[in-house]
Amino acid sequence: MRIALLLLTSVAALAQPAPSPAFEVASIRSVQPGNESIETGPASLTMRYVHLTACVRWAYGVQDVQVSGPPWLGDVWFDIFAKSANAVSVAELRAMLRTLLAERFKLAVHRDSKEMTALVLTVGKDGHELKAVDTEGSPSFEAGNEKVKGKGATVAQLADFIARELRVPVVDRTGLAGRYDYVLDIGPYFSEESRKAMGPNSPPPDANAIVAVAMQKELGIKVEAKKVPVEIVVVDRVEKTPTENLDESGARFSLTGPLPHGRGSVRVCVSEPRA
Repeated sequence: MRIALLLLTSVAALAQPAPSPAFEVASIRSVQPGNESIETGPASLTMRYVHLTACVRWAYGVQDVQVSGPPWLGDVWFDIFAKSANAVSVAELRAMLRTLLAERFKLAVHRDSKEMTALVLTVGKDGHELKAVDTEGSPSFEAGNEKVKGKGATVAQLADFIARELRVPVVDRTGLAGRYDYVLDIGPYFSEESRKAMGPNSPPPDANAIVAVAMQKELGIKVEAKKVPVEIVVVDRVEKTPTENLDESGARFSLTGPLPHGRGSVRVCVSEPRA
């Protein structure tokens, strides 16, 4: 009888789902719109000026246009500072962010597929012009003044940037999975008509063609518009306002940001523990 009980206990324990990966501590605060910044460390995630669409996008490893949900997802902005108990991979940080969004914003999603017109990236017939590098640490990816610079960066980062700027899905079929140094200067490919047609926050009508020419000539990457199945992350439920930052004692707190050189974070208690 005792052996049978032990076996039943063991089976029940095995049947329990593994706990979702979670941050040791995380702070979320509402902010005004700003320039998005997402930085990862061995045991930290720092997101500044991110709207909820960007949070879902990063957590699920998709592009903004692959997130389907309420229109206001792009209208509420936050700073998020989070730490894990130990050093983890970026994939694990994404999983922890999914847990955080579910707990604090009550986020629930499901994945779907939809046929959409996307920009498909492949290597041109003469090969690519990216310089392969063996870089340790976080890659550097900068964009500004119609120029993109990647240092130890991935093609996926470039694809995500193009998708955000052009507001169209970008599918990477280059097969280039490493890290590279590259510079993409789009400026010379703009015509005067294109510049005049640009809106304050929108690309010109011929932006897709401009990027395609620049990518082919400067990076050896071919860009074609095609109808392809695109994965969609559908937001089923989410709340605009997150629950409060509470520590183990029930006190509200805020992480004001990471300390230099990865030595933790500044933690500020902003209220007494709840009764």
